[in-house]
This record gives sequence, C-alpha cells and structure tokens, in this order.
Amino acid sequence: MQTLRVDLGDRSYPITIGTGVLRQEFIAPYIKGKQVMLVTNDTVAPLYKESLLNALAGFQVDEVVLPDGEAYKDISHLNLIFDQLLAKRHNRTTTLIALGGGVVGDMTGFAAACYQRGVNFIQIPTTLLSQVDSSVGGKTGVNHPAGKNMIGAFHQPVAVVADTQVLNTLPDVELSAGIAEVIKYGLIYDDAFFYLARREYDGAASA
Repeated sequence: MQTLRVDLGDRSYPITIGTGVLRQEFIAPYIKGKQVMLVTNDTVAPLYKESLLNALAGFQVDEVVLPDGEAYKDISHLNLIFDQLLAKRHNRTTTLIALGGGVVGDMTGFAAACYQRGVNFIQIPTTLLSQVDSSVGGKTGVNHPAGKNMIGAFHQPVAVVADTQVLNTLPDVELSAGIAEVIKYGLIYDDAFFYLARREYDGAASA
C-alpha cells in the first residue's frame, strides 16, 4: 500500500493505492459528518457495494445506482443524485462517494460541486483508466447533446482510494484502455516509464 499526496494547499488530498484498501481506516477519516451518499452503477454495485457498505459501518448511508455507460452521463441522470440527496435530507456536512469508473466519478463530483453550493466527495475508482486519470484533478461534469463534458466544474475530492484488487474483474478491453493512457504519460514525461508501460500493454493485449 502506498499513499501519495496531491499538493494543492488547503485543497490537498491523499491518493491511497493498494490491494484491499476498501477499508474503513482509509475512508472514514475523510467523511465530514454522519451522512454519506454512495453513487455507483448497476455493473459495479453487485461486485463491490457490500464491501464498501461494511467499510462505512456507523454512518447513515443512502445510495444511488445509475445505469452503466457514457450514454447516461447527462443532466437527467445527474438529477437522480440530487433527488435522492433531497429526499433523504442530506445537509452540507454530507459526503458523496463515487464507486465506479470515470462516468460515475465525473457525475458524483459534479453533484458534489453543486449540491448546497459544494460538499465533500471521495473518489473510489474501479477501472484502471479512472484510477490513473479521471479520479485525480477535480475535473467533473456531464455531457450535453452539443458536446462531451460541456457542463461541469472543477471540484477536488477530499480523498482518492484506488484498490488494485478491483482490476481483477475488469474486462481486458478496459484494462488495455487504462494501460494505453499510462503509455501516453510515459511519452509525455519519461522514456523509461514509457517502455515499462508499453511492455505491460503488450502483455495485456496478448493475454
């Protein structure tokens, strides 16, 4: 297990990376109050929702399970999160938790940026692409018929928890997509890192 830190002054946050880190000690310290709204999708929920609920014992946990896919990353499905937050009377101390890939993370982060003018949220990315890219940096939003991610906000999470164990259930095509993103970072920044990532990609593609 390793913890990195995104240094943004008073908006700094940790990224916990490791196997089996969906545990209370890595999540609970970053929950502001007693209320939690868990946002996930109908692919991830059967796999990891119960494990996360066990890690959230002692909190008032409500949930929204969205349909899986980029096609549902829109205002109408974003409103499902707001509807549940309001129906369950979540206040400004609530913490939203995104359990899923980039779509879930972007939508949950945008909901957190907007609800009562901004509340905390935690990213728990479940795809390699979201672990290495979209869960970090505070880019949140939804799509519009006129363009992708045209409605959104920059809103940093209070923590990112990347459990590498969840990658065991990831389809090969999704794993390859994540490794391809890592290769791109190597091309931009570091030759040695690029060649290491390329070997991993070749191994995944031939598996």
